[in-house]
Amino acid sequence: MKKYLAVLALALGLPSTILGLFAVLYQLVQKGVISWNIALSVLILVIINILYLMIRYVNKRKN
Repeated sequence: MKKYLAVLALALGLPSTILGLFAVLYQLVQKGVISWNIALSVLILVIINILYLMIRYVNKRKN
C-alpha cells in the first residue's frame, strides 16, 4: 500500500493544480501577456504530464 502514495498524492493534487494554474493563466490572458491558445496548451500539457507521472509511478511500482 505504501508504494502507491505518490500516485495518490498526484491524484489528490490534480484538481487543485488545474484550478490554480487556470487562475494564473486566466490572469495572464486578461493582461495580454499570453494568448488564449497558449494558455490552453499549457493547461493541457500540465494535465497530460501529471497523468503520465501517475501511470509511470504505477507501472514502476508494479515490478
